[in-house]
Amino acid sequence: MALSSRTLTATKKTSTRTATKAAPGKKVTLGTKKSEVPTKLKTTGAGAKITRSARALKSEKAPVKAALQVEVPLRNIKTTVTPKRVAKAARVEKPARRRAASSVIPTEIAEAMMGDMGMAGEDSALAREAARGQRERDVLSRLAISVGRTDEMPNLELAADIVFADDTDAVSVLVAVIERHDDVHAPDAARVIAEVGTRAPDLLLAHADRLVDLIDPTRGEMLAFTMLALSPVAPRYAETLWPARDLFWAALTDLSQPAELAQGGAVRLLSAMCAANPDYARTLAGGLVDLLGKCMPKDVAFFAESVLPALGPAHSHRAKPVLDRRLKELTPAEVARLRRAQRAAQLGTPLAA
Repeated sequence: MALSSRTLTATKKTSTRTATKAAPGKKVTLGTKKSEVPTKLKTTGAGAKITRSARALKSEKAPVKAALQVEVPLRNIKTTVTPKRVAKAARVEKPARRRAASSVIPTEIAEAMMGDMGMAGEDSALAREAARGQRERDVLSRLAISVGRTDEMPNLELAADIVFADDTDAVSVLVAVIERHDDVHAPDAARVIAEVGTRAPDLLLAHADRLVDLIDPTRGEMLAFTMLALSPVAPRYAETLWPARDLFWAALTDLSQPAELAQGGAVRLLSAMCAANPDYARTLAGGLVDLLGKCMPKDVAFFAESVLPALGPAHSHRAKPVLDRRLKELTPAEVARLRRAQRAAQLGTPLAA
């Protein structure tokens, strides 16, 4: 019993010493120490128990002080450093946002202005396209095929109005019909263009290059209409058309049928080249005279109107015996037409003005 009382007295002394040296707010730590000391005293002797408990209490002071020392800088960092960084970042971002806004405003205004200009340009382009479409409908509505006529009077009236108004835009519309392979309106369009070119060659010359480009074997469907439309001004393009002479002769291989647009256009182009150059005439004159002797009787006067002026004095004598032989095959109206063609050739009337 004496041993147990001493042990309890030593335990109380050590607890009072640690209480005076430790921090006032660490009551929970001291409570845990009191619970640990009796368990150690039960297993060892009295002197060893007092010494070990004292050493354990002294070693446990270090973690408490270390913990207190670590908490101080953490509190200082939280209260001083972090707010300063946030404030600096906020002050730096404001000018950058103002500059970005000021640079975007002029760009948006410029884009809006360009958008309005683009819309205005599109509207004007649509208006011009609508005007061209309406203009084309107005011109094509006057063709013979459009009014349901089989005679040439509507085409001649349209050609006369185009020449009177000096309407080069109407000629462009008719040429475009041939360019886009409109086989419904192309025959009458070619007739109107040829009539306009005969009366006013300058109106046709403004668009003749487009017709020359259409003289191509790959455009066989429109070749007949192209040749007829270009024939009034063909002497101006004799050198350009010369390489295509075989293509024109190919249109005259079958003379067993009445002459159509293809044959009429081919004869006119060959006659134009014959009249344009004496060298061309020496090559083409013989074939043209043979054509007058082989064609159908109703086509003799029609072909003679183009061939006789092109032969000229150098080759006209070759055509006279051929035509005299064919007079008995012609009707009185066809004979009168042939006589007019012969007088025009003797007076030297040009093939196209």
